[in-house]
Amino acid sequence: MKRLLLISLASLFLAETAIGAKPPSGALRATGAGDMLLNKRKPRWYNEVWSYQFLFDNGTQATLNYTWARLGFKDPVCGADYSVAGFKGRNYSVGREYPQERLQQKGNPLRVQIHPDMWFQGQPPHAHHVHFATTKNEGYFLDLEFSKMVPGVAWGDGNWSAGDGDIMLLLPIPSARVKGRIAVGKDTIAVEGWAVLEHIRQTALLADILKRSFRGYVPGEHPTYFSAFQEKGGGWTGYGIQWTAAGPQLLPAADIGIQGADGRTPPSSISLTTSDRRSLVFKRSSIAQSGSILDGMEGVTRWVVKQFVGDVVISRGRTDGGGFYQYIAVK
Repeated sequence: MKRLLLISLASLFLAETAIGAKPPSGALRATGAGDMLLNKRKPRWYNEVWSYQFLFDNGTQATLNYTWARLGFKDPVCGADYSVAGFKGRNYSVGREYPQERLQQKGNPLRVQIHPDMWFQGQPPHAHHVHFATTKNEGYFLDLEFSKMVPGVAWGDGNWSAGDGDIMLLLPIPSARVKGRIAVGKDTIAVEGWAVLEHIRQTALLADILKRSFRGYVPGEHPTYFSAFQEKGGGWTGYGIQWTAAGPQLLPAADIGIQGADGRTPPSSISLTTSDRRSLVFKRSSIAQSGSILDGMEGVTRWVVKQFVGDVVISRGRTDGGGFYQYIAVK
């Protein structure tokens, strides 16, 4: 199969849980080197994803996921998937998959490598550098240095218990400036912009629990992070983190409001209200990229993924006030 399918499957469920889930306990804490490294636990469906979201000053938006996954029906794998929207007016995506032994890591100095051309290094917020290159299809390249990183946080241990699994959500880079180059084929452009890095450790696939999820980001010196998710057949829950002059503030949701969503289409507006009446609102201003995980799948692989997950649509775009988002709908 030409595209990376199983790695993408693992990355679909970042930062999600169900309405009846038990949220993390405790206060916000700083992330450290241990929060950046592969844990590799034993559950049959265990996977980890380092998910980079980029919004460049020229309007291009990109997502890069590095993943280690144990998906139950085959040997563990590692790999990468990369999507870029608005690169000289067009959208592209590519994925690569490798045996799990390809993933190498060390903590001091920090470096995680999937392939000699796919790696990240440097401990946030002091230094960070991410690199991705492949000759597959048109050929793709990304090389970015990070600066002005906001220190990372996690809500307690970051762990949500949901159904038969747990999800640990960590935010090593809530916001940073990036500078470097990206390329598709022979077209290379210099870019500057914003980045967010999430690290997710997950013990189960949640396709039978989840219906939709929304992750929103407003970058800057005082960023905002928002994760909301809907249980299949149930309601929405989630949380946010807002940075103020006093530091990061946790906003656990007492209520999630949704407007203008029809399942596959991202909401036109999504809001969070806490029990003490603090609130966040994200209003969609564009859909930059949207597609099904089943696109391009053939034969047995298409059948297997559809049985385990169904058809999953991923959309990315902009929000009012300089923000951006990723939306997932499980059909």
